[in-house]
Amino acid sequence: MSLKKDKPPRKVIHFSDGTIEEYSTDEDESDKSARITSELNPRTLSWGPWIWYQTANVGSKSLQVCDFLGEHLASFFGITTPKYQYEIDEYDRIMAEEEERQQKEELELGGWTDVPIGSEGAVQSPPTAYSDTNKF
Repeated sequence: MSLKKDKPPRKVIHFSDGTIEEYSTDEDESDKSARITSELNPRTLSWGPWIWYQTANVGSKSLQVCDFLGEHLASFFGITTPKYQYEIDEYDRIMAEEEERQQKEELELGGWTDVPIGSEGAVQSPPTAYSDTNKF
């Protein structure tokens, strides 16, 4: 508790239902080590560490270039899009047209239909004809 009061928060995140205050963690220490390696002067190194530094530097830069090119080539050739996206788009278009057609039909008919709602697909018996012989 005293640590939070003595040390100001590193980051304050505001939410709709409150706030969270983040204080320094182990991540800060790893950031410091990254800054130390970036501040390293290769001119002051001996041959062995200098070769290792240059190899790691070239490897890191090559990996960044490959990652960049790979992402853009995959996007260009369409590898990142779904295989049958055109089918999905067509299905969505057909469903939207069908829904629009049903809405127009409901507006035109105003609730009046030829077939009662509960009797769709039901088999109905034909009407019986009245004859004179059926009288009492």
